[in-house]
Amino acid sequence: MRSIVLANQKGGVGKTTTAIHLAHGFALAGRRVLLMDLDPQGNASVAVQGMLSEDAPKGPHEWMVPVAERLWLLPSAGGEAVQSGEATIDTGRLQAFVAGLEGEIDVLIVDCPPRMDEWGWAGIQLCEEVIVPVQAEFFSMHGLSQMMSSLEQAAKRYPGKGKLRGVLPTMVDTNEAVAKEILEDLSHNLKGLLLNTVIFRDSCLVEAASHGQSVFVHSPWSKGALCYTELVQEIIDG
Repeated sequence: MRSIVLANQKGGVGKTTTAIHLAHGFALAGRRVLLMDLDPQGNASVAVQGMLSEDAPKGPHEWMVPVAERLWLLPSAGGEAVQSGEATIDTGRLQAFVAGLEGEIDVLIVDCPPRMDEWGWAGIQLCEEVIVPVQAEFFSMHGLSQMMSSLEQAAKRYPGKGKLRGVLPTMVDTNEAVAKEILEDLSHNLKGLLLNTVIFRDSCLVEAASHGQSVFVHSPWSKGALCYTELVQEIIDG
């Protein structure tokens, strides 16, 4: 089973959007996929609400909510649990749960909160690969530096887990000079660690999220859909 976590210590970089589209993209490509929402705020859980189908096949575990064909969701604890102080995480139990999915699921995609708290570290411990989405702007670059340091710590603390698969530029507007400069800097400094795929800014991604759908459902021929199709193919090939 392949396991990939989307992580960044800065919010607003397209982390949840990327998690959703990687998960649905892998499912459309024929893989059995579980999308695990480890953000207590539950953004990934909300973002697929418009896709939930009673006709979708049940998962191998009662916790797994059917979203679409070959795609299931393990929902977040949710905002109410956060406000009440009841949002806690049992990493050992999650690890046992994930181990039990071997042979039942082909790909595990985990969405983490925009910080390296106990939830963020749990995502790193569960997954072999990490994709770090980064928006092409200055403060995101600072967040990337922090995230790279966290991954260095993870390599020492959790052998075999949390290996950086690549940094993904998101929400890129090539009409903005700073975006071009940052892409050039990323390419120069990261070299092979920078993914080939670039996610360009597309209003269809925002519209799809407002309908609780992936852009593959809402706007399958849009720029956003084409970008995420390219990303899925790159990760499959890699």
